[in-house]
Amino acid sequence: MTEIILCMAAHPDDEVIGCGGTIASLSEQGLRVISVIFSSGDLSSPWIRKDYLVGERESESKRIGEYIGSTETILLGFKDRSMIEELKTGKSKKLVKELIKKYKPSKIFVHTANDAHKDHKAVNKVVMEAVEQADKDHKISVFTYEVWNIRNELLPRMYVDVSHTFKKKLEAMKKFRSQMVYIYPLLIAAIVRSRILGLQIGVKYAERFYKIR
Repeated sequence: MTEIILCMAAHPDDEVIGCGGTIASLSEQGLRVISVIFSSGDLSSPWIRKDYLVGERESESKRIGEYIGSTETILLGFKDRSMIEELKTGKSKKLVKELIKKYKPSKIFVHTANDAHKDHKAVNKVVMEAVEQADKDHKISVFTYEVWNIRNELLPRMYVDVSHTFKKKLEAMKKFRSQMVYIYPLLIAAIVRSRILGLQIGVKYAERFYKIR
């Protein structure tokens, strides 16, 4: 049976910025990577009409997900900056539990709980609560990733050599045309971060994750 990995992200593009090189690498190894995007990204640009923006970002996510190596990109369609409220309704947690039951992943990648973005923190909380309740029949390992901020946490670390897939990650980031204002400054940060992490394990480029379960 093919090993399945779930990559959970608050917004379209978070998973590529945080672990795009790893997604591409796992896909090349024959693993099935499924990206789950919580928000539609409806508040990501004040210059673009919301209905058009949502459709554009959803289309981008699926197209870029396929390019980077995701077998499937699932869009849950919650509104931007609403994840804290969704925690109260329990709808998002129910959906995550259903996905875990359906796909039976061996690993889940999700935002770090210490991320500065409220939606990122909320998605971490939703996923962790869902995993605790759903992980009864098989063990799920959970790894966290960083998007905007870089933190040094006192947790077990996993480094992934993405030297051979890093160019693909950068190209995938550039494909988020609706987010050009935000993405292009992050390209430099992504290069510097991955190079520094690569030096720590003796490779050209690497991505780092914290094992929290």
